[in-house]
Amino acid sequence: MQIDIIIPSFRVDERYIVPILNLRKPADALINFFLIVDNPAVVIPASIRASEQRHDVSVFINQKNEGVAAARNRGIEAGKGEWILFLDDDIDVEPDLLTAYAEAIRLGPEETGFVGLIRLPDAASSFTKAVAASGSMDIFSVAERKGNHPWGATANTLVRRDAIGDKRFSLKFPRSGGGEDVDFFLRVREYNHFRNLRTVRQAVVLHPWWNDQKTDFLRPFRYGIGNSLLPELNPAYAYRDLPNTIEVLFVSLLVFPVAWLVNPAWVRPALWFMTGIILIELLAGFAQSLKRVSPWSFGVACYFILLRLANELGVLTGNLLRHRIFALGERFHYGGKSQKIYFHRTNTHKTVKLVLYPLLVYLCFF
Repeated sequence: MQIDIIIPSFRVDERYIVPILNLRKPADALINFFLIVDNPAVVIPASIRASEQRHDVSVFINQKNEGVAAARNRGIEAGKGEWILFLDDDIDVEPDLLTAYAEAIRLGPEETGFVGLIRLPDAASSFTKAVAASGSMDIFSVAERKGNHPWGATANTLVRRDAIGDKRFSLKFPRSGGGEDVDFFLRVREYNHFRNLRTVRQAVVLHPWWNDQKTDFLRPFRYGIGNSLLPELNPAYAYRDLPNTIEVLFVSLLVFPVAWLVNPAWVRPALWFMTGIILIELLAGFAQSLKRVSPWSFGVACYFILLRLANELGVLTGNLLRHRIFALGERFHYGGKSQKIYFHRTNTHKTVKLVLYPLLVYLCFF
């Protein structure tokens, strides 16, 4: 079997890349590595330069920073192996990673692809505990929970080359990433008669927490911008739901200045309404955190709420930047469902808001 391993890298950190290049190879597999350096200014470490002398290692340096999607596309075009393994440049690999994938290929040579397991270290800070509780990283552990899934994170996913066909990562997504992996694998899935990728829990990599577990709301905001493209590019998986807190506040900021010009008496109830929206979001977020954050703490719950708002703000920003004002309330089925539903199933967060929003409107305007 022939496996091409594609590693897009901006940092080119030898701590992570050298172990990938030295992965243990199955006896019946031909392995080729494609390191795509997406930063022409970076100094490539001597240990990686030395690896270029090997026949199985190819290093490509982009003339400018083109982004992770373009880097992965270049790796796809450079190789010829029948299987393509996507890895990130900041993961610790288990030595038998390729052995686990080789066994999966032997058992399922006709599969579209395989999703490996991505472990995160135990969360030590309040911020990373909130990230873990939010569910935003659930795709990393999907191989432990499900036998198949429509898509996988490109930190550790293997796909059959002829199952890709002419599909490539879209360059419409942010260069730093966010949503492009979902889009790519869903289109590959459609190309293969909607067959999900199989999961391989034995194919393990360890992904460290970003930024040494420090607080960082820019990442969920940026992912939100990228994810805002998913319903537009994949309308079959889009649906409508009740507006979220950020969307309600945005509409309020548009409507209430006009209402004030018509009748200045609307100023006070409008301000009370927007204040109430924020308070309801806090109540709903704290209620939901009681179920998801264990053990519960006030600090983790606050981060839990702020992470949601940062992501929602990113989605709104992405849509506004593309002049998609009517995308308010638009949502996406990350599970690959295509039924057109409205007002998706309720949860604790939504239930609290459904109960309190009408009361807030009544108190402010009647």
